[in-house]
Amino acid sequence: MSYPFLPGGICLPEVSAGNRSTQVASKSHFTGHITFGEGHGRGVGLESNLEKKVALILRYAPTTADLVEQQAFEWYDADGEYYTHYVDLVCRLRDGRGIGYAVRPIHRVSAGYEDELARVKHQSLSQGVFDDFRLFTERDVCPVALHNATHLHSVRIAEPDADKAAAEVIGMMRGVETIGALRDRIGMEGTGLRAVVRHIGSGHLQLLRQEKISETSQVIRVMALH
Repeated sequence: MSYPFLPGGICLPEVSAGNRSTQVASKSHFTGHITFGEGHGRGVGLESNLEKKVALILRYAPTTADLVEQQAFEWYDADGEYYTHYVDLVCRLRDGRGIGYAVRPIHRVSAGYEDELARVKHQSLSQGVFDDFRLFTERDVCPVALHNATHLHSVRIAEPDADKAAAEVIGMMRGVETIGALRDRIGMEGTGLRAVVRHIGSGHLQLLRQEKISETSQVIRVMALH
């Protein structure tokens, strides 16, 4: 489902795929909204700055196909009483697997919360809802992955002429190239550079090493261009 076009031809992102609405505002903690995907994309609600960081890292990981938030899962305790756990983020991988993530600062991970997560993990995996279920705290945030994800998100808007030129240059790649060398073959200076980085985000190019994206970063082509 998409929102209608606004006057002037602007189309808002598709509505969130979450099972509950996230807070629009809070006096006590960060809330926000981020848009992922091609075109006008789809909105993802966020209820902490940590969730924002984790969402960026997961969404722009090379193995990720899609990311949704606040997915409901019914679980039961030792007495057989049922509760609803809203899984903060669910990552759908390119190989078809689904991984649920509970996102929480480490100082808020109590013994009772860990027990709940253990039950949610066991029950969701045994029911085939997820292939894995993990806790993600600030200790799991990789600065390099976050930097690159933020960079990829910043250049996500298509620039058709540059993207077409980049696809032609990348299609002729043989072996390892630097981002800067590809940019020089495309031309268009910064526009060409953004087009190369977008092809990392789309999965057509892959960094040879885990490092912050720069003009000297080496890349290889890993997915055919259509």
